[in-house]
Amino acid sequence: MVMNIIQKKAMQLIENSMLKSGTVLAVRSWEPATFHEIDVHLPGVNMYKWQSVQHIKVKVAPYTYRDYTPTLWDPITCTCTLMISAAHYGPGSQWAASLTAGATLDYMGIGSTLHKPVDGDILVIGDQSSLGHFLALRQLALGIGELQGAIGFSLKSHVQEFRSYFDTLFQPVHEQSWDYSLVSWLDKQDLDNETVYLAGHIPTIVELRKNLRIRKDFTGKVKVQGFWS
Repeated sequence: MVMNIIQKKAMQLIENSMLKSGTVLAVRSWEPATFHEIDVHLPGVNMYKWQSVQHIKVKVAPYTYRDYTPTLWDPITCTCTLMISAAHYGPGSQWAASLTAGATLDYMGIGSTLHKPVDGDILVIGDQSSLGHFLALRQLALGIGELQGAIGFSLKSHVQEFRSYFDTLFQPVHEQSWDYSLVSWLDKQDLDNETVYLAGHIPTIVELRKNLRIRKDFTGKVKVQGFWS
């Protein structure tokens, strides 16, 4: 108990010195509401400097943080969108579901991931938690290269909503809990020397990477960004 109190006080000191704030501008929840698009204003953030996909460490509960990907950003207005998969119950999902326009978004900082666009063909594959990540990569790749690939969704209704909302070269795939539909999709693709970006829930990424390793027709590179949930 004493150690717990000491840890909380230490965290409070860190938060007081490092915590920054933004404002929630709008929240759009898909049907059913296990996926959320959250528009935020982050004053003072220089988005012109972003050369790779970013992650923002958001406070979702007392002493609890989750990393999300800012995408569809506008550096002039310092606004962006967070796309949050809330299919798994937890502090992040509860936080996302509770947000309304005008709410304060507290975050510890924004940092770079290792994913940035490269010249040549780019293939992206991931589950629904990777949607914001790959939309950010697509935004960075404008004028450099064209992205195509597949995003897996656990609900058929979300597959339809994705098709309605986004005009991209990402193909939505219905992921069922008892199979690896993204792996099946990858098996049907002709590969050569593409750069393949994998992102999302780690078990899915592991299976996709195994598939690429045994493909004799694939001579390109694989870049991985795994998420725990």
